[in-house]
Amino acid sequence: MRVLIGIVGHSPILDGYPLGPLLMQDLQSRDWGTAVVDIENMTWSPIHVTQRLQDQQTSYDRTVLIGSSAGCLKPGNVVVHRWRGGEMSTLKLQERVYEGVTGVVSLDNTLVIGDYFKVWPDEVFTVEVDLPGDAFGEIVMAENMGSESEANLSDILGFDPDVVRKRIADLAGCVAQYGDARMGTVLDKSVNDLVDSELFTKYEFKQYLNYVN
Repeated sequence: MRVLIGIVGHSPILDGYPLGPLLMQDLQSRDWGTAVVDIENMTWSPIHVTQRLQDQQTSYDRTVLIGSSAGCLKPGNVVVHRWRGGEMSTLKLQERVYEGVTGVVSLDNTLVIGDYFKVWPDEVFTVEVDLPGDAFGEIVMAENMGSESEANLSDILGFDPDVVRKRIADLAGCVAQYGDARMGTVLDKSVNDLVDSELFTKYEFKQYLNYVN
């Protein structure tokens, strides 16, 4: 069994960030038994991710993508999905490729674009965490201001980033080794469950406002 774990939106410089270097270190230090597990920093656009996987000779039996959810309904919540793919309209696919070309890092776009170019194996899982839009900035400020601010970080964010990081690592480790066999709940996720491409939607709305005005 050869498995790819990719951290989409990984930050190599911010220890307190749930998708930061401590998550990478945790995963790299684990005993994977007989599985061969490659752990990648996927802080690139989905186009770059796809091209890199197309160029390399390695094939995987299972892929686990870790990243932030497209929306934040419950800060700090972590959910595992099994990717089911599905047909997406040409227009909506173009919207996501447009975002990818502009360098937007997105877990959903990585799934969709990789699916279209057939870089994923039959088993693809996501481990998604609900992160507020300002989470990265709040953690940066807390780390810069010292231990007293870091102690209040859980109150500011609405969750303990260390606890969340550990949960992400544990769930990713379990699904990487065993798929959904030992998971309590794994939700299916397909193109029908994705929210609209945010950047392109805002662009279209702005163009519409310019037109009607």
